[in-house]
Amino acid sequence: MIDTHSVAAPISAIIEQLTNVYRQLDESHLAILPEIYHAEVVFINPISQRSGIDALVNYYSQLLTKMNYFHLDIHKSLIVGDEATLFWRMRYSHPACDDGEALELEGISHIKIADQRILYQQDYYDLGAMIYEHVPLLGNAIKALKNRLKR
Repeated sequence: MIDTHSVAAPISAIIEQLTNVYRQLDESHLAILPEIYHAEVVFINPISQRSGIDALVNYYSQLLTKMNYFHLDIHKSLIVGDEATLFWRMRYSHPACDDGEALELEGISHIKIADQRILYQQDYYDLGAMIYEHVPLLGNAIKALKNRLKR
């Protein structure tokens, strides 16, 4: 759902296009990314930082090659001026995590638009919930630690 109350049409159109691309993102859709992302995009997440569209396309190419399954659904957007916050759910499967079982992760992205493209994107999510908790031995240790901290 996109909150378009008092929003400039071009920004909401970019967010809608991004939402549609991420819903079907696979290696065959990587060529669409330069239509959405600025040539000088800065992309940051808990794992890494990439600068430039080529680095971003390469990041997604490597990510998708390693995954058994990847699906990202942006379910809400809040847009103010040339910035937006996106709320999303990622469904994925990686052979090294829980023997390739399907997993889910909630996250948000902060984006900034320039020249009708995404110039900046920073993703926020729990890296432990994404990876570490699903690796044999390490996952058990992290879950035990979390339970101890809840007391």
